Amino acid sequence: MKILVFASCSKRKSISYPTEPICKEIIMKGMKDSFVERFPEKRTARDLYRGSLNISINSAVNQLRDFFDVSYYIVSAGFGIVEENEFVPPYNCAFSLMTKEEIIERARVLMIPDDFQEIVDKEKPDLMYLALGKTYLLALGEWDRDLPCKTIAFTESVSKEVITLPADHIAVQEAIHLGLGPIHGVVGYKGDLLLLTTRFVKNQRNPEKALLELLETPDDLVQMIDMLRKID
Repeated sequence: MKILVFASCSKRKSISYPTEPICKEIIMKGMKDSFVERFPEKRTARDLYRGSLNISINSAVNQLRDFFDVSYYIVSAGFGIVEENEFVPPYNCAFSLMTKEEIIERARVLMIPDDFQEIVDKEKPDLMYLALGKTYLLALGEWDRDLPCKTIAFTESVSKEVITLPADHIAVQEAIHLGLGPIHGVVGYKGDLLLLTTRFVKNQRNPEKALLELLETPDDLVQMIDMLRKID
């Protein structure tokens, strides 16, 4: 079973330099390697980003690989979509500081929508997990058009392939109340859910069958997560 995971980048990084590039200095995707060479320390994408979301996703991906074929990519506001083992330099650029129009334009410059579709076509996943907020989904373009498989996301979609899970403040607080940790906040929660699901699946006699059963009853999965919002 092939699983394709996308996560967002993070302001918190494992290395930083006063001279790291900002948005306006990164005018095309192909500049990444030249910036990598500027700095003495080098980090892969999975090791550069140290936000709570990235830490949880890294752990979940490592555990999922015991049973599944997993590909992992990170959507970077600095350099577009990068594969987990690509070297990425530190930078200071975030979609959260941009308007909708600026996000769409920067995504176009970094070829994010095109790369997303190319990756999906190449990987041919049986399941996609999009640990992305609304600004990053906006950068993907028409991400939910012609999806090839069940796709877990944290926003509503008209696509029948999308399983929408809640990821708001209420859901996070209730998850903490129930002791379902680790729960790191609204952003990190997207990674925590994958990690918690991974732990559940890996403890089943047949992990692939257990995961498929969850996907075959998406309403039950959504209700189970949504239940966290309704418990007093």
